[in-house]
Amino acid sequence: MLVPSCHMMHIARPVVLLLCFLILADTETPPKFLRTPNDQTGVQGGVASFICQATGDPRPKIVWNKKGKKVSNQRFEVIEFDDGSGSVLRIQPLRTPRDEAIYECVASNSVGETSASTRLTVLREDQLPPGFPTIDMGPQLKVVERTRTATMLCAASGNPDPDISWFKDFLPVNTTNNNGRIKQLRSGGTPIRGALQIEQSEESDQGKYECVATNNDGTRYSAPANLYVRELREVRRVPPRFSIPPTDNEIMPGGSVNITCVAVGSPMPYVKWMLGAEDLTPEDDMPIGRNVLELTDVRQSANYTCVAMSTLGVIEAVAQITVKALPKPPGTPMVTERTATSITLTWDSGNPEPVSYYIIQHKSKFSEDTYKEIDGVATTRYSVGGLSPYSDYEFRVVAVNNIGRGPPSEGIEAKTAEQAPSTAPRQVRGRMLSSTTAIIHWDEPEEANGQIMGYRVYYTMEPNQHVNVWEKQIVRGANFLTIQGLTPNKTYYIKVLAFTSVGDGPLSPDLQIIAKTGVPSQPTDFKAEAKSETSILLSWIPPAQNGQDNQITGYELLYKKRDDKEEKRISFEPTTTFLLKDLKPFTTYTFLLAARSKHGIGAYTNEISAETPQTLPSGPPRKVEVEAVNSTSIKVIWRSPMPNKQHGQIRGYQVHYVKMVNGEPIGQPFIKDILIDDAQWEYDDSTEHEMIITDLQAETTYSVAVAAYTTKGDGARSKPKLVSTTGAVPEKPRLMVSPTNMGTALLQWHPPTLTFGPLQGYRLKFGRKDVEPLTVIEFPERENHYTTKEIHKGASYVFRLSARNKVGFGEETVKEISTPEDVPSGYPQNIVAESTTTSTIQISWKPLPLAEQNGNIIKYALQYKDINSPRNPSELFITAPESTVTLDSLKADTTYDIKMCAFTSKGSGPYSPSVQFRTQPLDQVFAKNFHVKAAMKTSVLLTWEIPENYNPAQPFTILYDNGQSVEVDGKLTQKLITNLQPQTQYSFLLTNRGNSAGGLQHRVSTMTAPDILRTKPYLIGKTNSDGMVTVELPSVQTTEKVQGYYIVVVPLKKRGGKFVKPWDNPDEMNLEELLKEINRTSRSLRFRRQAEPKAYIAAYFKELPTEFTLGDRKIYGDFENKQLQNGQEYIFFVLAVLEISENTMYATSPYSDPVVSADIDPQPIIDEEEGLIWVVGPVLAVVFIICIVIAILLYKR
Repeated sequence: MLVPSCHMMHIARPVVLLLCFLILADTETPPKFLRTPNDQTGVQGGVASFICQATGDPRPKIVWNKKGKKVSNQRFEVIEFDDGSGSVLRIQPLRTPRDEAIYECVASNSVGETSASTRLTVLREDQLPPGFPTIDMGPQLKVVERTRTATMLCAASGNPDPDISWFKDFLPVNTTNNNGRIKQLRSGGTPIRGALQIEQSEESDQGKYECVATNNDGTRYSAPANLYVRELREVRRVPPRFSIPPTDNEIMPGGSVNITCVAVGSPMPYVKWMLGAEDLTPEDDMPIGRNVLELTDVRQSANYTCVAMSTLGVIEAVAQITVKALPKPPGTPMVTERTATSITLTWDSGNPEPVSYYIIQHKSKFSEDTYKEIDGVATTRYSVGGLSPYSDYEFRVVAVNNIGRGPPSEGIEAKTAEQAPSTAPRQVRGRMLSSTTAIIHWDEPEEANGQIMGYRVYYTMEPNQHVNVWEKQIVRGANFLTIQGLTPNKTYYIKVLAFTSVGDGPLSPDLQIIAKTGVPSQPTDFKAEAKSETSILLSWIPPAQNGQDNQITGYELLYKKRDDKEEKRISFEPTTTFLLKDLKPFTTYTFLLAARSKHGIGAYTNEISAETPQTLPSGPPRKVEVEAVNSTSIKVIWRSPMPNKQHGQIRGYQVHYVKMVNGEPIGQPFIKDILIDDAQWEYDDSTEHEMIITDLQAETTYSVAVAAYTTKGDGARSKPKLVSTTGAVPEKPRLMVSPTNMGTALLQWHPPTLTFGPLQGYRLKFGRKDVEPLTVIEFPERENHYTTKEIHKGASYVFRLSARNKVGFGEETVKEISTPEDVPSGYPQNIVAESTTTSTIQISWKPLPLAEQNGNIIKYALQYKDINSPRNPSELFITAPESTVTLDSLKADTTYDIKMCAFTSKGSGPYSPSVQFRTQPLDQVFAKNFHVKAAMKTSVLLTWEIPENYNPAQPFTILYDNGQSVEVDGKLTQKLITNLQPQTQYSFLLTNRGNSAGGLQHRVSTMTAPDILRTKPYLIGKTNSDGMVTVELPSVQTTEKVQGYYIVVVPLKKRGGKFVKPWDNPDEMNLEELLKEINRTSRSLRFRRQAEPKAYIAAYFKELPTEFTLGDRKIYGDFENKQLQNGQEYIFFVLAVLEISENTMYATSPYSDPVVSADIDPQPIIDEEEGLIWVVGPVLAVVFIICIVIAILLYKR
């Protein structure tokens, strides 16, 4: 063996290394595609597969992209080839248009990268072209023994004839690289043409196969079929079993379903379907292994049996087909509760299966309309509202499930309960039978709401009195009444109401009748209807005439404009209509009508009114002014026409303008329209309107006129005004802004492209965006730069530059810059102590100067410490923009050292110089928690707390309302300030004189309540024997939110034999005590016959009713309406609780007149002092007698 020398080794080593390097360099190659994906057209719900294979060294990695992003979806699957040469992108099921896109196969390795794109188109079934491929026969499940030949059949059609290819386990089948063992048959148009034949089958051939048909119109995939490769056996005998048993299904009535049943075994079993004992599969056509039962138009539920049979046995499997059914009708509804406007129903479901909800159908019994429906009822009990009182209705119920709505239940009839009549008696009329007797007739109310039990007829000669003090008579079973004993020649006012068993209806309008024989009564049914913009038609029913001597000889009509005081009178001959002409458009008129006979004029009707319609304005807009704004726009200003010439509500204005040349208009005028919103309607002529008209020509004269319009159209135009636009101004100059690091900014600009004449200069406006106004500097025309100073850090600046010619300044160029933030360079200013107590100090400060903020201040830090303490200072953070903070838990009579700094997002700035403040000594704290307890209309209740160590000998002083003051005992903790003005802001200062000048102070502010209850409650009638009285409550005059209303009753005390009011108005009461639990009254002395009276709440309402009965012993909002005691006088008022501010506000009405009991008790409630006389007097007499007895005994002794 030859051993190379050292010299040869040194020569060979570099050569070997060079050869290795060249070999390695040759083997590394960039990716190169072996197979690229092709464009495909698929069908929605189908399959699409894209194949991509590449080679390279190192082996490239395949990635699929959609629209430039890696595919990621549950419907997208990437299957790698076994040899790693590529992958298949499979999309199933296809969706349109979601999946339509460009897909990209990217192959990459360390040497390079390459890509190939393809397009996918997805069509719906109704979009497929006629020649789109169709799979006529797809592959079926097949089991083959190893080494035997397996043939998977496939037949497809299309135009042109499609090409057939195969996929196994989602990868394409390779028919060229297996020595002809796997091949695709070609046999004309028979199913053999596209069949896949596998000879000498192996276990690797086992898998899921798909047949794919492709032509120019698209690609369609068959259903997959499995090929199983079994071991070669001499004899295999396996009894049948279900590999795919039939499944249960739920379908809609009339629906269709396919049930698949697959059985296997050796030998393979026959499969058939049965319904009970009936064979559904013919004996001579039973399939082997698989049978699909197709059911259509299924109406009934049934059980279907799949039977698999072979020589080794018979097996069965049952599939239950359930037809969903509509719900059955519910049970007949029953009425469980009724009111005047509602009926409550209950019913049985009538369905064993769950019901989604119910529908209640209802209609009026005597109506031919269809049923109204209430759906979404989730329970078997429901109250149907919105019904008419005392009316018959029909009800029925429908059940609904997820299939639909079932048939309705049996109907039921029900009548709503009675209610007081909601309308007054109609056609109230009357006439005099003699000078002292009148007969009154009327018709039933239109909405009786029940059985009319009778009528009440009220009449009086004093209509200003409340109706409850009028004379009245009750009529039952008749619609007329004869009133006797009238005073001759007096006018009587008559009202009629109907009542049911539930209550009284409303009163009819006044009927006036003069107690004089032969004088006509009032005309009835007096109506007014506008016939045109200047006329109104009046109509009426003449009063009854009895006897030739009492015939109507004419009528007297009084009318006027609603806002006028002077009435106009017209007399005319007997008739039933009268057309009043020559009226003003868009004006409301009032009318009174009386009939006349030879005996005199009868009573006038109640006043009615009518409004004439709108028409075109007859007057032009006033004070029209026009001025030029710039070269392309003008401003027009005007006011509305005179009110008496508007003739309607002005809905808008039209501005007409036209170009003028040599005093003549050129072309058609232009019209600009202004529509006035409903909220901006004018009710006087003081509103000024303006419009800017743009896009005009420079240095051009225009004629401008304005017209107002109503809903009827536009009216008269104003006189034309001439205006000339100015010359054109320069365009925007070009501006550049460059900030520097030195707190400055360099501005450079270039002249505008169009100057419209020589430039005369520039104007620059600049400054911080959060600071007004901007700085203004003007430059000569040759200047083209400027350096601004004091550009702060962390701020935004705006720069506006405009150029000027002889006409004026042009449009501004706007540039904005923002400088970066930094830590503050300054500290908070003017740190002071606003107020101090023994344990707190309230600190306030001013923010940093803008130049030192260096950005947005987000918070402050405050450090404080006892100057005599060695500990580190405490630190407190305050969020901006707060400028005050209260330090608490401090030591009394102690000096604290305080300093502050500010923060931006970049950090904190320097601390301020220290300031020192001292807390108060303990003996100087005189009150705390000073606040407003309640604010009334003319009074405010103030409360505070007194520390335990306070000396009550020092009184308090409350200052308010520009120097007014009141002194308060040092032992008290509250004070009611009275005689204030409603809805007025007040500030209250609580002080004590102390030992030093001025003393300590606490301040609060509040607003008094608005005056929303301006009238007092009014008594209707007198107190009855049951201690009840009906009162009329005041009306509420406010738009504020009211939480609720209390009815407050105040028993009066007796002094000197008379009942007296303890306060002049309710605002002088302590409402805080009143609104507490007032039922906890202490027992008085034993000799007293009843508890000492206190004001109490009788009722609470969310909405204030118009009338209320005091003393009916009912509960209103958890308050008992106590019975009024005999022998006691009461006053009462209404208390409203408002939700306006953070303080509780109470608005009170004035006191009512005293409520006088019908039966005066001999022992009324008396004042406590007067009661004490009856206690102290007898006690003193007994003591005096005892003293005399003792003196006598001592004298004898």
